[in-house]
Amino acid sequence: MYTWKSVGFSADANLVGSELEEIENNGELTSERVLRYAEKNPNSELYKCFEWDDTEAARKYRLRQANQILCSISLEIQEKPVKKQRVYVNIKSSDTGMKNFKNIKDVLENDEEYQQLLDKARNDFDSCKEKYETLVNKDDLKEIIFEIYRKV
Repeated sequence: MYTWKSVGFSADANLVGSELEEIENNGELTSERVLRYAEKNPNSELYKCFEWDDTEAARKYRLRQANQILCSISLEIQEKPVKKQRVYVNIKSSDTGMKNFKNIKDVLENDEEYQQLLDKARNDFDSCKEKYETLVNKDDLKEIIFEIYRKV
């Protein structure tokens, strides 16, 4: 049974999963092939997962680019060795309940926001662990995971 990991898709996950299997059975499963399938099959469940209004799609893409900018901008800390530090982190506002980007220096000085950041880090680590859990029986991968865990 297929399910969505996060909200945002109105399409039936089981039907989408079946369509993805169909694409995979007919060759490589790539983003390009998934998009092409949806374009050619407007009655498919995958079709529902895409924004087909070009104006709206362009805006959403630009918002995604803005998000990528905010997630990617870093400060280079002049130490030996040189380190890069993210400038902005995504935090839920206690006033509005909306997520927005805040300077990490401000977040580190606010106990509630700092706790959110720690919780997010734990969730990210748990997601990473879950993602590779099926491979953990391999000794070399297990050692890599434990090494990362010790450093965190």
